[in-house]
Amino acid sequence: MKNKYLNNYRKVLILIFMLFSYSASGQDSINWINKNAQELNSDLPLNISDLDFLKTELANKTIIGLGEASHGTHEFYILKAQVISYLVSKVDFNLIAFEVPQSIMAPINSYLQTGEGNLKELMKDLALYSTEEIYNSLLWLRQYNISKPNNKVILIGLDHEDYWSNPITRDKFMAENLIKSSDSERKKAIVWTHNAHLQKDSVSLSMGSYLKRQLGDQFYAIGFDTYQGTVNVLKDGKFETHIFKAEENSFSHMLAQTKYSSFFLPFHKGNPFNGVTGFITNIYSDWREPKPLSIKIGVDFDSILFIRNTTHSIKLPID
Repeated sequence: MKNKYLNNYRKVLILIFMLFSYSASGQDSINWINKNAQELNSDLPLNISDLDFLKTELANKTIIGLGEASHGTHEFYILKAQVISYLVSKVDFNLIAFEVPQSIMAPINSYLQTGEGNLKELMKDLALYSTEEIYNSLLWLRQYNISKPNNKVILIGLDHEDYWSNPITRDKFMAENLIKSSDSERKKAIVWTHNAHLQKDSVSLSMGSYLKRQLGDQFYAIGFDTYQGTVNVLKDGKFETHIFKAEENSFSHMLAQTKYSSFFLPFHKGNPFNGVTGFITNIYSDWREPKPLSIKIGVDFDSILFIRNTTHSIKLPID
């Protein structure tokens, strides 16, 4: 019994030391972020040339993951749509996969290929993705396909309702589905999903860990994070807006203390965190008690796109 208490005491001392060390190095970390971050204009949308840094950053990558701290954030949707536009038009990415069942995405992809159907009606079953931001992004993709008939963008859904109750099987299924689709179409792919599905650390057994295992450095994950604002969630099938703020001891809080309100931060430039565990904003689609997402900084994501203050998405009105 005495040894048990002694071991617990040692664990507490180690935890206190780690917390102190993390706090003591906080300003050095903020200075590193300020030095290495790529500032982004806080006025959205950006000019397409503002994303030119991505061409070098994502060279030789075959699958790009675009995460999000929530499924209901306006700024995430606007920026992800712009990143997709850039990668499609400048870097030859032509397969876009959503964390949505293929049964829902197939008719929307048919619209992108042929223009047939009412896009707003087709988007009704997209739940929190049934927004004006994503609608406008799909319209852009349709126009792109019209202008590039020999190099069209294909849209697919990775998810399946049968696996929603089994997160590990679900993420493995989505990863295998994405790799198979990318290989069969011979296209470089972009996947739009929640941050929790993109984590590369093998312990998490997320889609990202499977992609990392199969593709190595050809898979690149961008986490999207925020500090505070409003967000849309689903309540009884309807959009509901909530206010949120990240915890004070989180990595999101550290990012919010930097000199930029919006920025892109790659972790390959002498990353000082060395896989330190941190917490980023994590909002469930049904507004369960918010629980920060534990990540290994610089390991789970190749980069973070951070926006200090964000607002809720805009629900798509159905005519």
